[in-house]
Amino acid sequence: MKHIDIRDFMNYHYPTGVVTSPDGTHGAFAVVHANGTDNCYDSCLWVMELPSGQCRKLTGGKKERAFLWLDDETILFSSNREKEYTDRIKNGEDWTCFYTINIHGGEAQFAFAVPFTVTKTVAAGHRLVMSLKYDYSKPDLAGMGEEARSKALEEWKKEKDYEVFDELPFWANGQGIVNKKRNRLAVYDRNNGDFKIFTKDYETVENFWVEDGQVFFTGNRYTDIMSRMPGLYQYSLFEETRKTLVEQDTMRVDYACVLNGKVMMLASDMKTYGLNENPGLYVMENGNMKEVAKYDAGVHNSICSDCKFADGAGIVHDENKIYFISTLRKQSVIRSFDENGNLETLVDRQGSVHTLDINHGSLYYSAIRDMGLTELYCYDGTEERKLTAFNDSLLEERTVCPVEEFTYTHKGVELDGYVMKPADFDPEKKYPGILTVHGGPRATFGPVFFHESQVFANAGYFVFFTNPVGSDGRGNAFADLAGRYGTVDFENCMAFTDEVLKRYPQVDGKRLGIMGGSYGGFMANWAVGNTDRFAAAVSQRSISNWISLSMTTDIGYCFDLQETAGDPWTNPERMWICSPLKYANKAKTPTLFIQSDEDYRCYMGDALQMFSALKYFGVETRMCLFHGENHELSRSGKPRHRVRRMEEMMNWFEKYLKA
Repeated sequence: MKHIDIRDFMNYHYPTGVVTSPDGTHGAFAVVHANGTDNCYDSCLWVMELPSGQCRKLTGGKKERAFLWLDDETILFSSNREKEYTDRIKNGEDWTCFYTINIHGGEAQFAFAVPFTVTKTVAAGHRLVMSLKYDYSKPDLAGMGEEARSKALEEWKKEKDYEVFDELPFWANGQGIVNKKRNRLAVYDRNNGDFKIFTKDYETVENFWVEDGQVFFTGNRYTDIMSRMPGLYQYSLFEETRKTLVEQDTMRVDYACVLNGKVMMLASDMKTYGLNENPGLYVMENGNMKEVAKYDAGVHNSICSDCKFADGAGIVHDENKIYFISTLRKQSVIRSFDENGNLETLVDRQGSVHTLDINHGSLYYSAIRDMGLTELYCYDGTEERKLTAFNDSLLEERTVCPVEEFTYTHKGVELDGYVMKPADFDPEKKYPGILTVHGGPRATFGPVFFHESQVFANAGYFVFFTNPVGSDGRGNAFADLAGRYGTVDFENCMAFTDEVLKRYPQVDGKRLGIMGGSYGGFMANWAVGNTDRFAAAVSQRSISNWISLSMTTDIGYCFDLQETAGDPWTNPERMWICSPLKYANKAKTPTLFIQSDEDYRCYMGDALQMFSALKYFGVETRMCLFHGENHELSRSGKPRHRVRRMEEMMNWFEKYLKA
């Protein structure tokens, strides 16, 4: 058996976004994999026969990923293959080309192009509803002639050397500069080629759902500060009329649909637990929202893994029920609500469910199971069936270290702990150990495949992790950490470390490391200033100074202020007391910082501050700053950058934990 190494992620395949044909006889999905040669990710479309699950590759390109079914045998997908349009895009124009392909064979045929960057498309008969990127700082070239377009582009290019900010947020992680940029909705008529944007000026759309000629969408209209509570609107494709269902700034709607003629929603007023508050089930009656059922778990998957690409829906419905992914303690399950609020758990199995579709009573989804990698599965109402095996042969040749589970109690609260023994474990030997802390903090660790952890366990480390107070999966109250960062959560992590040392005497207590990213980066930074028990630390996507962070990141002006229960003007002490930078003068632990210069969720200023402070106080420290990467470096960064990141971490721990 071969040990899992840093580069093995380049051999993984990620099937994602499975959607079934209208008649339920086929499923289509994308398969993503790393391309180390071109330093990118390639993807192509596949089709499977149902119920057998027999698969075959459908497209031969490298960038086909977004698609939809036009009928039982035809798929429409976006991919810029036409030289005319690729040349225009290189010149600064925005275009998206669409192609059709028959699932039974033949070449893809160019269908049409639209003069915008389209991010999502949903069919509504002969109409297509599209979300598209719209930049108010760029000339609208769609209706211009060739000469006018060329002149407008030249004038626009003169503005490229600087940015103008007059909104919050002015940038967003994974999107870059978003000032005066919006996601708008348009409808394209395949019969005559008509194209019309139907959302309002300066309104940005977070999500939309199409049903029986109606478009439900969450829209946020602003020219100054973006609200975190978009309104819910209904647009009729037939009558071209718009109706407000939920006013902006009153509720946050995660999903809207029609069940048996009733408009139903998963929504929250966010009055008790703020931005992360879990939604309940509501019905629209006589123009008002009425709560049908409370729900104290999230309607999403928060199980941590660096081995998933989650293209596709996490919530779907048929005429009778809403089906959704929900995180329960250490796993994500599939549940349903009917119109009366009756809750049912349909798929309850250890693992991580990523995307979801329903057709003719059967659920189709991508998931991680049994310490494996992402594959596609089906639940037909009685049992779960595995449909694909893209990664099985690879893992059969690798040493996959299992995750051992236990519970422990700290200050009267039962918590979950996980330990991975080193590959080729010898109970008579002593090993270094690494405590890894998840992000969020509203995320969740479970016993699933995590490439980073497998690499360290295969390299001879104990790897251990827990879900402290603040984690997801156990309701709003457990996850509420506002104003308490660095207190009970840090105590949980230290108590867990004590428990690991007690249960596993082979872990060398003098050779312990800590690593984490985002909130995990906060905890690594906090630890080096508040304890000397770690011999080395790796802090990624740092949080070190809440005061500066709150005014530099994409969500700082809302999320960071909420989480610290303070602000820089009336209560800066509250923000400073829970800032790791405050305690940097007490640090002695050698610390490596991993940071991306386009991480607008945890901006690089915080990593630079903590790095500089440790340097100033004589602590051994090093920083590796990745250009062109964002908050997702560890999960979907450029392949070569992901390799270098892991090499930096491995070398750091080898130096301080194994020397």
